[in-house]
Amino acid sequence: MIFDGWYTDLVDIYRNENTTTKSGITKQAWTLKAEDVKCRIYNSKKSGPVMTDKQAKLMADDKMAVPLGTDIESGDKLVITRGGAVGGESVTTYYAGDVMPYYEPVGGMFNGLAHIEIGLLQEEII
Repeated sequence: MIFDGWYTDLVDIYRNENTTTKSGITKQAWTLKAEDVKCRIYNSKKSGPVMTDKQAKLMADDKMAVPLGTDIESGDKLVITRGGAVGGESVTTYYAGDVMPYYEPVGGMFNGLAHIEIGLLQEEII
């Protein structure tokens, strides 16, 4: 398959879900849905910091590919280890945007290009 060596990064997927405390209060908390899922960050678009009187903000707009069948939804928190599948250690937190599956093309040609593409948002106040 074409994508066999293409997934060089790893992602942990968290979803904001309702949880009930021992006292019966319902609150939302990030719940781990999947760990060490192979992925790849690409189409990186990073801008310089935006400065205001009180803070600086960094923003990035990237895309990520994961295998079909990965449990991922818009709004999920994604903790990505860049190069994690090949020994990397750089960790970045993103939030999932649109989730778009791409299946095998029509015509019966199986080329290994099926994947899910996710738009990512990174916003960090420094």
